[in-house]
Amino acid sequence: MSSRLTKKSYIIYGLGVSYFMIDQIYNQWLSYYYLPPETEKNLVPLLKPQYLVLAFIFARIIDAVSDPVVGFLSDNSKSRFGKRSIFMLVGGLPLGLLTIMYFYPIKSSQMATLIYLSVVGGLYFTAYTLVAAPYNALIPDLASTKEERLNLSTMQSTFRLIFTGVAMVLPGILISKLGRVNGVLNTEVGIRKTVILITILSVLGIYACVFFLKEKKLTQNRPKTESLGFMKSISHLKDKEIILYFLGYFFFFCGFNILRGDLTYYLSAVMQKDIKYLTVISVVLFGMAGLFFPITNKFGKKYSYKKILIVDMLLLIIGTFGLLFINKNNSIFAYLLFVICGTGLSGAAFIFPQAMLSEISAKLSETKKVSLEGFMFGIQGMFLKLAFLVQQVVQSTLLVVGNQNVQNGVKGATEIGVKVTLVVALVLFGVSLFFYNLKKED
Repeated sequence: MSSRLTKKSYIIYGLGVSYFMIDQIYNQWLSYYYLPPETEKNLVPLLKPQYLVLAFIFARIIDAVSDPVVGFLSDNSKSRFGKRSIFMLVGGLPLGLLTIMYFYPIKSSQMATLIYLSVVGGLYFTAYTLVAAPYNALIPDLASTKEERLNLSTMQSTFRLIFTGVAMVLPGILISKLGRVNGVLNTEVGIRKTVILITILSVLGIYACVFFLKEKKLTQNRPKTESLGFMKSISHLKDKEIILYFLGYFFFFCGFNILRGDLTYYLSAVMQKDIKYLTVISVVLFGMAGLFFPITNKFGKKYSYKKILIVDMLLLIIGTFGLLFINKNNSIFAYLLFVICGTGLSGAAFIFPQAMLSEISAKLSETKKVSLEGFMFGIQGMFLKLAFLVQQVVQSTLLVVGNQNVQNGVKGATEIGVKVTLVVALVLFGVSLFFYNLKKED
């Protein structure tokens, strides 16, 4: 790693991605809480699938607007805290509070729940954007070489994996322990206490990065760049390579979010195992990704990002395809398939997206003399949030396929529904691979 960026700087930067614990809670447990599978006996569905979709769409519209706007504002910020850190400072605490509020909905009626979920969702994504877009834009800001950018992306990916793993593993342990009321498991109580604990840890990591990274000092020698208006910034998105990158990114994360969001449902409805086994699946899937980080980093310095990314995508497609053939009787083979998927996730989901966009941003800065790092990561954030919307629409509408059992007018998820959503994920991975393959070698 570079002498300009010390090991301490890399580690403190990595702590900032703790917001991914909140991201994981949102992705894995929100739909589960509002639309539990039919095998979950301690929760009842709170919203009809179509109402859940409406709430998600409302929140994502607000989110889609805020991402590029926050990125643009951070590019032009003159704050004494640092042009990126000030936004993280403002957004961190509200993000934590709104995450907790998701799991304390108004239940007086379906309409009241819908309105509550929509409003909290809109505010949640505004706060999320204030943290995430500026944080990611720090990679090209802090780094001065391609190797530094790859190393920062790898460090972020390492901490992101750790934090994601914590948020995936701990609920499987904590919900059953913290949810005991008079010796009887109350899943709702367990989920709420677990969410509060993980959210506190997440917010602490965000503020550790804000106060100890010293962004202003690390970026003080950056070359001067031109400040652009919002519409002028948008004009730079017309470049073919940028378009191909964002299309590949968007379709990949649509598929990945579905796969990741399906884990709890897959465990319960397909493998038909207790929720405590979620810890095992999480360790296998994301543990394999982590084991391959050093290898991916090394290959990224030797070969083009594109070549390794395509291999990762193919592994992910093979593993996901295999999951379609798992049932209760042969569920042991699911672990092997999660190993294959995890290997592919190392570069495709973690290291390369940030590294590739950092290269694009750095190239624009060097050749056009403009600062668009925040704007570009804001656009990426917009596509990521839209990918979450696709996931939520797909899961809310398809997870209930084949369910004839209606509780209070609402259906739960089924084994057939889970596998149908995995087919959708496979198609999306294929489309992503198509666009990434069209991109030039970096």
